[in-house]
Amino acid sequence: MDRSDSETRADPFPARRRHICVARCAEPSITGSGRRKLARLRVRLAARISTLCETRQTILADLSQRGARVLTEARFEPGCEVLLEWGEHEALGEVVWCNLNQCGIAFIEPIEEATLIATRQLNDAARLPREREVLRRIARRWASGTDQS
Repeated sequence: MDRSDSETRADPFPARRRHICVARCAEPSITGSGRRKLARLRVRLAARISTLCETRQTILADLSQRGARVLTEARFEPGCEVLLEWGEHEALGEVVWCNLNQCGIAFIEPIEEATLIATRQLNDAARLPREREVLRRIARRWASGTDQS
C-alpha cells in the first residue's frame, strides 16, 4: 500500500476512538478549564499511610471524594496501593504521583460525603499548626521570657 492509499482511507472507528480518548481525558477530576469537578477540602490533620511493607506517619493536606494529597517524607512509587487513615476514617487508594514532600492518592472507591463533613469537623477541632505558626509561638514565648527551654 502506498502513501496516497493510507491518506485517503477513512478511519473505520472514528466515533469509538473519540469516545475512548474523551473517556481517558475525563477520568481525572479536572475539567478542560483547569478546574476540578470535585472540590477539595483543605485540611491539616495527622494521618497514617500503610502499605504491605510499612506504615508511615503523614499529614493529610486535602481531601475529596475521589482522592487526597498528603505531606510525607516517604517516597511511594506511583501505582503503589496504600491505606490512608485519619481520625476514625480510612480509604484504600493508589499513589498517582509523588514529588518532594507530597503524594497524590486516588481512592479505589469514592468516600462518602458524610466522611468529608466529619473530616471538616475533625479539622476544626484538631487541625495541626503550620510550621511557621509553631516557630512564631516559640519566638513569642522566648521574647516574652516565658520560654523555659
